[in-house]
Parts: sequence; structure tokens; C-alpha cells
Amino acid sequence: MWKFNMNPVGVEAQINPQEVLATLGYVKTSEPQRVRGGWGTLLWRFKTPDGREHALRIYHLPPGHQQKIAWRERIALETCAKAGLSVPRIEKVGEVEGLPALVLSWCPGFTLMSFIERKPWFIWRWGRLLGRTQAQVHAVKPPAEFAAKAPNDWVLRVTDKYAALADYLLSLNPSTGSLIHMDFHPLNLISNGTTITGIIDWTGAAAGDPRADLARTEITLLTAPIPPGPLRSLLKFIRKVFLRAWRSGYKEVSGSMPNYRSFKAWAGATLLAEMEFIIDRGDMWATEQEIETFCGSLHRLIDIWAREAGIRQK
Repeated sequence: MWKFNMNPVGVEAQINPQEVLATLGYVKTSEPQRVRGGWGTLLWRFKTPDGREHALRIYHLPPGHQQKIAWRERIALETCAKAGLSVPRIEKVGEVEGLPALVLSWCPGFTLMSFIERKPWFIWRWGRLLGRTQAQVHAVKPPAEFAAKAPNDWVLRVTDKYAALADYLLSLNPSTGSLIHMDFHPLNLISNGTTITGIIDWTGAAAGDPRADLARTEITLLTAPIPPGPLRSLLKFIRKVFLRAWRSGYKEVSGSMPNYRSFKAWAGATLLAEMEFIIDRGDMWATEQEIETFCGSLHRLIDIWAREAGIRQK
């Protein structure tokens, strides 16, 4: 068995998706079409003779942790399916030269982000839909497999530089009673324009505290680069309107939104830790300058939020 080059372009060049699907039992399929967007996985879309669409998902980042994140996603998807949430259904689990692979049902529609880009005048509607869906996720009881590893499994997802933030969060005795996504934003929700048809990318899922998930979402909505498009400047301008709509939608389902301010510095640090694995990728839509600006903003905000919380860092 050869070792894959962990550069995504190098990994992709060594994979023949048609052969992989045949190995997994999908002998007769349409030509798999590469789908861009995932930062830690490679994704192909294909059809079977019955006309149904599916996704082949291969996990290649971060090095040494692929099995763990694939396991998280599989358990989370199974849990959500039992709870009645709209998520891809797992059809096959396997490996591709040591890298975990899943075949999933294809969720019809487009990302919520694409609807925001096409119809920004409905920004309040899209934001409320995001918030309502996240509240529904938090109402799901986490699986026992996640609960057994919580809260350390998710609290310690920071670099050594920000270890004090993890220690501080543990001192707050965070809850482990909810299913949390930990990457919940408009690019990870699929919609038909009216409802959510799929909540995707569960590689960071855990048994955790809704405040942790909410803090991650707010930071992402306010600071993350926006995909290229003609309305990019407008979307940057209306971020805060979208944020208010997201909060409104969450409260509509849950009745209230917990105060997650003390979780924000830590949440920013977890996002930075994830960026370390993807910052050198050559197939991302965000430019190198945008990623550097994003990371710089996160560092500054983390320091501000840590000081406000009275957290002493190294």
C-alpha cells in the first residue's frame, strides 16, 4: 500500500472514483462528478441505474485524524436520522488505501449560502431558517459514543498556544447534553428554498454545550471569508442583519438563546486550530490573503474576548 501525499491535489490525482465505487459495490454508475467545497474531504456526485443520486466522500484531512472525524460524522448522521432531522443517509462505509470513505444519499437543493447570494433581500428569512434548524439540532440527545468522550473530546480542540482557554472552559463545567455540530453555517445547510433538505459536514460533532456551537456559528458568520460572487461586498455589509435573524430563528424554536459570551474566545481558538490543516491547500476558493486576514482577525478577537473574560493566557 502506498502512502498518499496529503496535499489534496496529490490525493485526488491518486484516486479513481469509479474504481472506488466498484470496490464498494457500486458497479454500474454514472461518471462521478467532482464537487468542490469541502476543506477536509474529497467529494464526488454520481447516479445509480435507478436514477437516485449519491455522494462518495473520502476523508483526507487532518493527517492522522481521518478515521476519528469519519467516525464522528457516521455516528452523528445515524443519530440525526433517528431523530428525524434532514441529513444524508449512510449507504456504505469503506476505505480507500487507508483513508475512510462513505457513500451517502444526495440531498436535493443548493447550499443556503447560494440562496443568500441569489436573493439577499430575503436575508431575514434565510437567517431565521439557519437559527431554527440549529435549535432543532440542539434538541437532539447526543449518542452514548459521543457522551463517553465529552467534554474533553471537543473542549481540547485548540493549539497549545490557547490551552488556557480550554482550561477555562472546563472550569465552567460545560453541558454535554446536546448534539452539537461545531461547524454550523450557511455552506453546510442544503435547502430547496423553503425548507432545509440536508444538514451536512458533521466531522466536528460532539455531545456538548449549545453555547459552544452558538459561539462557533457567530464567529463564522461575522469573520469568515465569503465565497466569490457579484454580491460579495453586499453580503459582507449585511452580516450583522443575518446574525440578528439567526438569533431570532433560534429563539423561535428553543424559547431563548443562552448567553455564550464566555465561550467566544475558546470557539475562535478551535476555528484557528482547524485552519492550520487547510491554510496551505491549493484548491480553496478563498485566497491566501483572505485566509491570512481571517486568521489575523481571529487572533485579535480571541485576545480581546479572553481579556474581557479575565482569562490569563501564556
